[in-house]
Amino acid sequence: MEMLNEIMDAMIRGSLIGFFASFWLMGLVAVWRWFLGVVKRFLHWLCPKWFKPKTEEADKN
Repeated sequence: MEMLNEIMDAMIRGSLIGFFASFWLMGLVAVWRWFLGVVKRFLHWLCPKWFKPKTEEADKN
């Protein structure tokens, strides 16, 4: 019976660790996406000539 309790306890702990680790990873990805978006907007503001929008003629070629 003790071994069964230990196995159940290990399964619950593993599930909780996996659950919270996945939330932590999603939060980390969200922060990095936000940060890279801010950097991209700053670069567009800093050097607008590098980021000219494509014209329709360039898309047809």
